[in-house]
Amino acid sequence: MMVFYELVQPGMSHAPFTRAFLHMAALAFPDEPMTIYAQQSHLDCALGNDDPVLDGRLDKQAYTPPTWERKDFWRRFVSTLKVLHRTWTPIAKERPQVVFLSSEPHHIWAAKLFRVFHRDFRCHMVLHGDINSVQRPRGRNPYYRALDYVCALRDANHRNIRFIVLETHIRANLTKLIPSSGPVTDVIRHPCMPADTAWQVFEPLAGRMRFGLLGIAGRPKGLDVFAGLALRASRALGQQPNFRLIGKVQGGNDQVDMSGISGPLPFSPEWLPRDVFENEIAALHYVVLPYNMDYYGLSASGVLLDVLRWRKPVIAFDTPVMRELSARFGDIGHMCADEEAMTKTVDGLLVNFDADRYALQRANLDTAYRSRLPDAAAKEYLEMQSTCWNQPAGEV
Repeated sequence: MMVFYELVQPGMSHAPFTRAFLHMAALAFPDEPMTIYAQQSHLDCALGNDDPVLDGRLDKQAYTPPTWERKDFWRRFVSTLKVLHRTWTPIAKERPQVVFLSSEPHHIWAAKLFRVFHRDFRCHMVLHGDINSVQRPRGRNPYYRALDYVCALRDANHRNIRFIVLETHIRANLTKLIPSSGPVTDVIRHPCMPADTAWQVFEPLAGRMRFGLLGIAGRPKGLDVFAGLALRASRALGQQPNFRLIGKVQGGNDQVDMSGISGPLPFSPEWLPRDVFENEIAALHYVVLPYNMDYYGLSASGVLLDVLRWRKPVIAFDTPVMRELSARFGDIGHMCADEEAMTKTVDGLLVNFDADRYALQRANLDTAYRSRLPDAAAKEYLEMQSTCWNQPAGEV
């Protein structure tokens, strides 16, 4: 039996991840019944459609979240303990696999305490971008320090309460910051659902190329770098390349000069309609990834899944995830050391586009995309499960 808890995310938030993770787990353990506890709005968005893989196997249970503020640690901690007692205790004899699809400090501490009283309890807790808080200065008050992510990931760890991160570089970076988290942290590369996209329907034309920044546009995603790139490239060349911001603008970026970005206009703090988002990505030639690794060193990028789904070659800073993809699958785009190198890359593509290399990059991205689908990810998940639960008793 497998039990999944999504006690954080409402509605569409993380809905594609929830569905892809459940598909991966279902394919890895085809004979195991599955139950998920999540808000009804999240169940509707993530699992509302007919699904031949999950229908008949997945029991969907609506969860009503507490109304207290997120900072109310102790009430949320007790609430999580009550959820575990109510849902896990009746099936304890079956030793279910438990996964928290999102994990905040009060969930982590609740799981650790629950295991003290229930020796057969074991679970995985998926970590998302919130763990970037471990890099910020901590408050001086020892009471509040005891309730943050640093303590939750560092203290009282046990081999049966484990964390999942969604890229290998995240585990490496987290272990450097919090060494005691390393032995209980496992990696599953961010899975994605298959999507039928017409990714082979156009041919890029030198001088009229489209370059795009996707998702929530802010400084962590390199909005300032992308905006500067658009200005320099359009001023340096008479061919007027097309720079597109395909997503929504994060607050606090009013001082960024976005006059070189052509659209889609107007820029908005709200998500683009889905059909506009899809049409814009389909028309791109390159996705620009000028990511700030101060943030993405500990966070997986959902944009990467859009890159793979549409097989769009990248113009990216030289980051661990890009290096790993290139090492595994070959040339997937252009790696740049800094903003100047990125500008030179764009200028070079406009005057000296290599169609054969572009086709090879897209073929390599197709292979990378298929490695993230649930059936491929299921093999990785099964191997990880068989390894992590068979560690020697004294290891952690």
